[in-house]
Amino acid sequence: MSHESEPSNLRAGSPVVGGMNAETAEQPVVDPARARVEVAQDKDAEFVAFVVSAGPYLFRTAHLLSGDAHQAEELVQATFERTYRAWSKARAGEPRAYARRILMNLRIDGWRKERRTAVTDDGIVPLSPAPDHAHSVAVRDELGRALRTLPARQRRVVVLRHLLDLSEGQVADELGISVGTVKSTNARGLVRLRTLLSESVIEAVPEFRLDGQQVLRQAQVAARRRSVVRRAVVVTGVVAVVLGLMLAGPVRVPGFGPVVLPGSDWLRTVLGLDGRGLADLSSDHADTTTCTGSDDDAPTIPVDSTAAALGGFTVTGVIDVADAHAVQPCVDLAVDHEISTGVRIPVEAGTIGAGESVLGWSDTGSALDGDQFTRPSTLHALVPDGDRLASMTVARNERVDGRWPYGIELARQGDRAAWFETPNTQIAGTLPWTLRLLDRDGSVVTVSDSTVLQVAEARAVALSDEMVGWTTASSPSSTGCDKTLHTSTLGAEASTTAAVRERVCAVASSPDGLVVAYQEGSGGPGIGAGDGGSTVIELISAPDETATTTLLSVRNGELEFDPVSAVGYDEGRLAFAVGNLLYVVDTRTLTGIRLRGGSPAVAVDVSDEVTAWSTEDGGAYALVSRGGLPSVLELSRAQASVGVHGDRIVWTQLDDDGASLTFGRVRW
Repeated sequence: MSHESEPSNLRAGSPVVGGMNAETAEQPVVDPARARVEVAQDKDAEFVAFVVSAGPYLFRTAHLLSGDAHQAEELVQATFERTYRAWSKARAGEPRAYARRILMNLRIDGWRKERRTAVTDDGIVPLSPAPDHAHSVAVRDELGRALRTLPARQRRVVVLRHLLDLSEGQVADELGISVGTVKSTNARGLVRLRTLLSESVIEAVPEFRLDGQQVLRQAQVAARRRSVVRRAVVVTGVVAVVLGLMLAGPVRVPGFGPVVLPGSDWLRTVLGLDGRGLADLSSDHADTTTCTGSDDDAPTIPVDSTAAALGGFTVTGVIDVADAHAVQPCVDLAVDHEISTGVRIPVEAGTIGAGESVLGWSDTGSALDGDQFTRPSTLHALVPDGDRLASMTVARNERVDGRWPYGIELARQGDRAAWFETPNTQIAGTLPWTLRLLDRDGSVVTVSDSTVLQVAEARAVALSDEMVGWTTASSPSSTGCDKTLHTSTLGAEASTTAAVRERVCAVASSPDGLVVAYQEGSGGPGIGAGDGGSTVIELISAPDETATTTLLSVRNGELEFDPVSAVGYDEGRLAFAVGNLLYVVDTRTLTGIRLRGGSPAVAVDVSDEVTAWSTEDGGAYALVSRGGLPSVLELSRAQASVGVHGDRIVWTQLDDDGASLTFGRVRW
């Protein structure tokens, strides 16, 4: 029957189903020359066959790249493990090329870790002149040492180009470089090899045999181990995300608002994350320095004792700050800790407290994207622990007007703290703000915000045991005594009183009440202290007028018409700054001293018989008394700030050596 005639079992119009005639169910005619039978192989069997066939080739490549048989065996085993994990992809193309690429990447990673490979000899490697039974071993060793002298890139190019017979284009694809780079690198490598070797026997590589089944078992174990690790990482990540959401408290969900996940309050309580307020800090001081020197060595400062009446008090002495002496450890102060910090941590009345602790915000500079912050800031309580600072998170800010803010004007009194949160000051126009309070139990509550009072700028915060007070201004550009004081009582029955005092110059915290310096009488806001009015400094213990004590009242003319820029108070000791003068007054006897000649003070802190202040030019000073004789200590002139608590003095500075915190005790 010719091929052109129609088979007898196939007729026009007869249906054919599944390659068979539907009527006769006979097999169609098939050309034996074009028939091919494919038998599907098991994946693992294919892999074992590949290991047996490609093992010597890959070992030869690894040995020439590494120059060490043991390292070559490890590279080959790792290559097979990775190839097995991607066997479905590798078998679809050219498995040997796929495995070779993995081996090259593994070796390149090894070079990166080692940075450079040890070279046994920097000179020319001589060949053995007398061939004997060890000739092949010697040549193999010579070739390996010669290859090891080549730089990593030259070695890779030479091995791929000449030992594995890849084309220049294939080498370029393997290494991810251009063909021109392959040519030039290959040429330099060959020149170097010619100077090292008088002959080349590339084939002299140790014989290598593999047990395909053993390699398969090792690859399967490695794949299972990797799978277990990946599952563990995924589970850990999911648990971390869930815990993070639960511990974060309310989570804002678009369309729903703040949502508290079930069990979050219980979990925070169990983990002890709630109630971690300032009361949890230890009140024990870690006195690590013992000073044995005599107090007689501590210098005092000259005082001009000419008395002068100044309104409501009498100045009994004048001190020139220029006569201050640099602080001397174990003479003026016992310095317990001097700790380097990554960033400058401002220290003043609003940050230092019991337990030698200092409050500080996390560094927000790294979170700044243009003029907006990309994540919240965290308030930490920092306590010295040897040569480092132990940190405890006490608060985290929330969004203000849809933007992440940063904390400013931090105030601290006892186991409470308060601060403003406002977006970055680079934003044009008026800034929204929120006043936040850290209570004794560790909870953080919102006291007020700019939408309630509808004012432009937040200015300063102060705290007492019973109240929180804050000042606002009507314009971002306002200066001087043009601020308004608002107060709010603390506790469950908190109530806010707006505009308790107008024309406020400065406020400060104290246990007994809010210390407020303001103007009364003639003279309008923004024009200094006015001509005919007075500056009054009061202690406000409650919003009603009956709980107010006048500490001092001075005519503005007697203060040279300058406004009070900073104030501090503690148990009858009042300090306030006017221009470049600082007054320290005993409000019980209405006598005090004047300090002159220094840069204007920008912050003042008073505790017991110690007065500390920082100045516009970055200086930090402390006035102490030794047996009734005053002494002024210059703590630092390097962008410094200072705070006091009891007999403790803490100051920060930022100089060429970086930022640091110093914790000291007054010896007198």
